[in-house]
Amino acid sequence: MIRISEHQLHHLMAGLSERAMTVLRFLAQQRFATTSHLARLLRPHHASPASALRQTSRLTKHLATLHLIRALTRRIGGMCAGSGAAIWHLTEPGHRLITRHDADTGTPTRRRWHEPSMNFLTHTLAITETRITIEETARHGPITIRHIEPEPTCWRSHLGPYGQPEWVKPDLSLITETDGYQDHWWYEIDLGTENPARLKAREARYLRHYHPGVEQRQRGLFPAIDWIAPDHAHRRLIE
Repeated sequence: MIRISEHQLHHLMAGLSERAMTVLRFLAQQRFATTSHLARLLRPHHASPASALRQTSRLTKHLATLHLIRALTRRIGGMCAGSGAAIWHLTEPGHRLITRHDADTGTPTRRRWHEPSMNFLTHTLAITETRITIEETARHGPITIRHIEPEPTCWRSHLGPYGQPEWVKPDLSLITETDGYQDHWWYEIDLGTENPARLKAREARYLRHYHPGVEQRQRGLFPAIDWIAPDHAHRRLIE
């Protein structure tokens, strides 16, 4: 593990571009992202998608040289995949830097590092893909994104049927605005890996969270829950 002192961290922070800070902030929130994801995130700063991917590849390599981010050994599509397939995450110094820089902006606190399982990584990258797609849609459509909240900061609690704390854990929380009206969303991303009983139990927790009115009292409304399914069969199952 590379040790970086607070003085070195302050020096690094002073020399980072806004694009670099955007990448670090995004990884702090979403945990994992491919180079392609980050290139799509930074697309407005570049003349073309190819230029965005090329420049983002250089940027991630530079941040890795500074020991602020690290690539997993596994890649999307295998070792023969292109440069956009590398999967990045923050290092411990990267977490310290972005937490220090964004101390008052709700950036998630540093998590203890564990090598992710394939199921966890696949689901986390699916959440990242969903967020990137939403942001791309907002660039070219009539909607404006007012707030994005990743997990676990978007999780909510209520008292269960026996008075015990119970949680609903959406994968992503979003507030959009269209023509002056705001819509609040919770996203649940199903990759078809959970059995029907677990899906049913999750849906029941959302209903139990809805009925006491906790969310409505605290925030004025209950978000629409957007379930994303991998195919028509799982869509019908969720319905």
